[in-house]
Amino acid sequence: MEKLGLACPFSFLAGKPQGSSCGILQLNYDCYLKIFSYLTTLEDLLNLGRAHPLLCDAVDHLLRMRCQKINVRMLKTISDWEFLLGLCGSEVIRCEIPHGHWDDGITYPFLNLLGRLCPNLRQVVVIFMHTVTPTTEDIPSSVMPLLLELPGLTNLTLIDAKANHLEQLQYFSKLEALDLDGIDHSLSVSAFETIFHNKDQLRSLMLNFGRGFRQTVQLLQVAKNCPRLNHITLENFDARIRDLGTFRNLQSLHLIFSRIAEINTDFYRSLVKQYSASLQRLHLTSVRVRVDQVHNFRSFCGLKSFDCNPYPVQSLDELCHLTSLECLALDCVEPFPNGSRQLLDILKECSNLKHLKLGSRWQMASEDCERLVGSYVNQSEDPSRTLLMSLVFVENPDIRAKLMNLVSDPNILRLSFGETTCDHCQADTYSKCDTIFT
Repeated sequence: MEKLGLACPFSFLAGKPQGSSCGILQLNYDCYLKIFSYLTTLEDLLNLGRAHPLLCDAVDHLLRMRCQKINVRMLKTISDWEFLLGLCGSEVIRCEIPHGHWDDGITYPFLNLLGRLCPNLRQVVVIFMHTVTPTTEDIPSSVMPLLLELPGLTNLTLIDAKANHLEQLQYFSKLEALDLDGIDHSLSVSAFETIFHNKDQLRSLMLNFGRGFRQTVQLLQVAKNCPRLNHITLENFDARIRDLGTFRNLQSLHLIFSRIAEINTDFYRSLVKQYSASLQRLHLTSVRVRVDQVHNFRSFCGLKSFDCNPYPVQSLDELCHLTSLECLALDCVEPFPNGSRQLLDILKECSNLKHLKLGSRWQMASEDCERLVGSYVNQSEDPSRTLLMSLVFVENPDIRAKLMNLVSDPNILRLSFGETTCDHCQADTYSKCDTIFT
């Protein structure tokens, strides 16, 4: 065992009488998996796999279940990466790469390995790390050309990319999803427009403008280059924008601000004019909607999902006109006595509604909550309809228990009190660094 380099992991066998002459290579396959489960570092597993082909097969089986998502920081050496990806590179579909100019020595050969050993890789997230030294920002980067060589890349996220990185996006013609988290304020107007050249396949676009919020007006030019785009997320954009542009296949729109902001009324009018019949999903996060703006939403006759935080609670009755709704998620900061009556009217008029979600800041007395739940259970007329009601604001265990006791048939109503989501209200942005620091 010492010759195999396994003395430490199997020291628990020392001094114990062995009932048979079975060697380490004759163990049951499940025994290998059990032993490997005690190896806490990825490097230990790889070194064990190098020891013998039989052990390599067991390591391969174990790692295939863990390697759909990888990041460059998981291993320290290119030789380890080459061995790992040689075993299960075909399982990799997503890769995250935090990169600064000091990482060139591993990032560049790592990207070459991805192109050679990961044929099913579809999504790459690059987190650009910058120093405070001005001269280092001017060093040319080869990351973008190497990304361009990945044969199956269709989903690209760039976080804190500089202008010279963004300018090279014009050559990525196979992208179906593009997420730019941070638009460099030094990016010229013409360079912003060229980002979207050769984007005939693009279906999903997420833009967090940040300091580059003045580029928002260029969205009008983007539309002509992205004919298949059906989803747009705009974050921290210029709230004074008056027109989104004409995206003829747009079905989903998500508008997000880091702090509460109010959008120009003309913007809502232009949305109604161009997308009243086609928009199916409208999510407004940290967008303050005024009472006089709410009437615009009733024109979206095909809307299946509406998520608004915060929503003017005194205008709840306007939502009864959205009869195609399947998911309604609302939050507000204003108290509204007897709000359950308006919510019950919405549930009655919107017969397709399958999920009602009231957020953490919703203000409703416990008696009103009981009236909402109890009345819906008693008045429900459609036996084929199961409603999921998420009352995130209800935190008191006693109130939760009392509400649960009102539900006699889970086929009519299911209650939840956490951040429960359905297919419509799942965040369209993912945790962009979900494997790097875990």
